[in-house]
Amino acid sequence: MISDQELIQRCKNNDPSAQKMLFEKYANRMMAVCMRYCKNQDDAKDLLQDGFYKVFVNIKTFKGNSTISTWMTRVFINLALNKQRLGRNKYDHYEFDPAKEKATEDPYQEEPPAIAPEKVLAALNQLPDIYKIVLNMYAVDSMSHKEIAKKLGISVGSSKSRLSRGRVLLNTLLQNK
Repeated sequence: MISDQELIQRCKNNDPSAQKMLFEKYANRMMAVCMRYCKNQDDAKDLLQDGFYKVFVNIKTFKGNSTISTWMTRVFINLALNKQRLGRNKYDHYEFDPAKEKATEDPYQEEPPAIAPEKVLAALNQLPDIYKIVLNMYAVDSMSHKEIAKKLGISVGSSKSRLSRGRVLLNTLLQNK
């Protein structure tokens, strides 16, 4: 098996077979990233294709300070956020309705029931984008509120608020299923 360093070097030299190997090695992992930022599989597939194009065009800038998968994940997240920003006016505006949101029935429940990952992803995809993106960036991509605020062009307080409201909405959706 070829090492990542050799694979990267060959990709930097525009070797199509190396690009194919890199795609095959990381496509599933990057598709998971895409699914977290897209509403449906078709949009995620488009993002996957655009993301790998961007990776191959910009791989010469990869310095090796992190793993290739970490660098690629950042490329995909930034691309998803840019697409979101460019299409911002296309989406419906969501008004926060406290009446629809409720805390868990029993706040002292020791352990929440197990929920299938597919159900969590389906519920996550029902969230308004302003909450879904912050939830993904914070909980899955381990970004701080300061990083989220900078990337999205919002205040740290807005990031915290969106995370909190997103969690409540997600819990409500999961409890209703």
